[in-house]
Amino acid sequence: MEFAEHDGPMPDPPTLATVGAEFPALLVTLVPQPGIREIGVNTAKSGNDGTWDYEQAAIMYAVFWNPDDLDDPMNHVELAPELEEALENPSPRLSGVAREWMQWMRFPIAYEAVQTHVPRESLQSLPERLAMHMRNVIANTFRQERHPVVHEPSSFIDPPSADDARPASVIVDGVELPAVSIDDEHVVGVGVELDDAVATVVIARHLLPLLRLELTRRPRP
Repeated sequence: MEFAEHDGPMPDPPTLATVGAEFPALLVTLVPQPGIREIGVNTAKSGNDGTWDYEQAAIMYAVFWNPDDLDDPMNHVELAPELEEALENPSPRLSGVAREWMQWMRFPIAYEAVQTHVPRESLQSLPERLAMHMRNVIANTFRQERHPVVHEPSSFIDPPSADDARPASVIVDGVELPAVSIDDEHVVGVGVELDDAVATVVIARHLLPLLRLELTRRPRP
């Protein structure tokens, strides 16, 4: 049996405005600052009795060495030839939103840097949730450096562990709150419990000099 390949337009990825309007709690994000820009969000939902609700949202950022001139070559990362070709000649199936998001791939990306969690059941401690977030970021951004098992990107050398969590603090909406932190060779992780959500932050070490690790609750659109 043969199946015709769908050649219509691909659906738009979820936007921060859409997710922020529907998420059960205010999304947590880095405070506005010149060296970063929110560029997208990945989400996870959980279902019960046929309904699906947002449980997790992770904001991604483009990071700039020279925020005053985004065209400055020092801001740009080296891309594989096939990715450069995809950016120069995007698929006609891509929506305008998707094409705009692709252009940010020319810059360093803080992948899923700030996650907001509203789990229906508190099955994980804050250190466990932070360690899981860190492992996900490492698996998606430092695969070669951490030597994962073939076809198992989430398995790599010395994964972050909840046992490594230490007391810390982080500023949220101008208030310093108790938090936990976990150090890693390639990333730094911080987690904080809020009244109605949990926020975890994972930033690659080489990007830390370019941003301020301070948080705020993102207003609903």
